[in-house]
Amino acid sequence: MKFLLIVITAFLGITAAFGGQRVDEKIWRNVQTYDVSTLLKQESSLIGRIVAVRFHYRSPKLRHLQPNWYEASLWQHDPNAKNGYSALRVMVAKKDVPAFETITSDFKSMSEVTVYGRIEKDPNHYLAYLRVLGRKADVDASGNATLDW
Repeated sequence: MKFLLIVITAFLGITAAFGGQRVDEKIWRNVQTYDVSTLLKQESSLIGRIVAVRFHYRSPKLRHLQPNWYEASLWQHDPNAKNGYSALRVMVAKKDVPAFETITSDFKSMSEVTVYGRIEKDPNHYLAYLRVLGRKADVDASGNATLDW
């Protein structure tokens, strides 16, 4: 009995560590897609919401902030911005870093990339950021989505 309990606990831990983020059908139905510049204008009003973000490339460097989190940014060419680019601060879980690094960091890229994430607020700096959850959305027959890489 004790052995079975250990096996089940280990299986649940592995599933949580490697499985995608599950999104309820009601929430998934309301997920909106933004480009970086539009999201930056509305970011503070979207805290806690899951969104899709379109961009052109990621920052080449990731900054290791906490044991399990890395900070980066998503960039989009934006002719209306002062320097011609808009950037969005993102946080990437340590386990997702290799998948995140497959996204191009070439600033000349014009290919559109989409990621899914949750807008959250940094309690230490009072800044909003996107917690990246993945690039793929698999929707089941019930309308629930699983976000993964």
